Amino acid sequence: MPENGITKNLQLHEIAPSDLEDVARFVSRVSGSDTPLPRAVERLSWILLENPARGPGDPLGWLLRTPSGEVVGCMCCAPQKFCFGQTTLTLMMANSFYVDDRYRGAGTSILLKYLQLGRRYPLFVSSANATVAEMWRKLGGYPLGNSDHEVLGVKRWPPLLAETVYRKTASNRMARFTAAFASPLASLWSRAWRRSLPGNAEGDLAPLGSPEEAACVCAEHRSDKITSCRDAPFLKWRYFSRVDPMTRLFAFQAHAGGKKQFMVGVRLQNRGYKQQIRALQVLDIWGEADPTTSLAIAACLVREYRDQIDMLVFRCLNPTQQQALTANGFKVRPFAAPIAWCIDKYGLLPAKTWYFVPADGDMFL
Repeated sequence: MPENGITKNLQLHEIAPSDLEDVARFVSRVSGSDTPLPRAVERLSWILLENPARGPGDPLGWLLRTPSGEVVGCMCCAPQKFCFGQTTLTLMMANSFYVDDRYRGAGTSILLKYLQLGRRYPLFVSSANATVAEMWRKLGGYPLGNSDHEVLGVKRWPPLLAETVYRKTASNRMARFTAAFASPLASLWSRAWRRSLPGNAEGDLAPLGSPEEAACVCAEHRSDKITSCRDAPFLKWRYFSRVDPMTRLFAFQAHAGGKKQFMVGVRLQNRGYKQQIRALQVLDIWGEADPTTSLAIAACLVREYRDQIDMLVFRCLNPTQQQALTANGFKVRPFAAPIAWCIDKYGLLPAKTWYFVPADGDMFL
């Protein structure tokens, strides 16, 4: 850990809009992201400045600068509105919490600033780092939404097998060889898996063309749990932004389940050491779908994106939904720790039961 003489000269600032380029550059460096800087700044501006839930006095986050002006630490904050029955609640999400290894001890000053917000807002955090997750647990946080794993429907195995081999051997050549060798058998398994999914008779997906149309579908459902307020301003920001064109919304209607529709949000993204895995991340299913409906939605998404994806990814499923998928060939991939946490030290929330979905915290990850 650095000596106090090194860290005491660091300057802690609240993030201002003029700092976003420096913050994006720092986050890209320490996270290993290869996103071009203008694209990273645009996305950070969307999350922090265009967020419809942000109110007067809400901080964008904090950063640490050296006397020379270099950014060596940061945390970003994004408010989000949740509903519990007829009550609307604002929670403050923290993410992109990074400190340069040379100044690791100085991250405490950023953390304390965030925790002070807990008197005004319940706090929720999203992190893929197991060490950070343990820190939230020690601070009194509890995990949200079965977020310690994801459920994968694998349509094409070779890109995933290449990823597994590369992680074990760090050999690109061995990874390519394994993928090529396994491709014929993997194709047979994938065809058998697709045939095991429900057919077209189970339901239909229809694209939603506007936030207002999506809001009408969302209004058909209620929950007795804490869940995102899916109103038109939020839906417009979250799903209809130019910053994230790979995101789409659909309405799903089961043929045998009455007239209610479900909103389904998805995002195409590349994963893997060479970005070779084409994944479709399910961001939201609203309302609360039973196991049969969940499986029917999965089948419809596989058909909708049949030539565009290698796998379909679910997170935050409840146990009965997950069982319906794993009984039909989906695989569970565990994480080192839950990736979503809530800290409500001052008891501001009316309950601890959640309907939490990946769209509530994935935009930073």
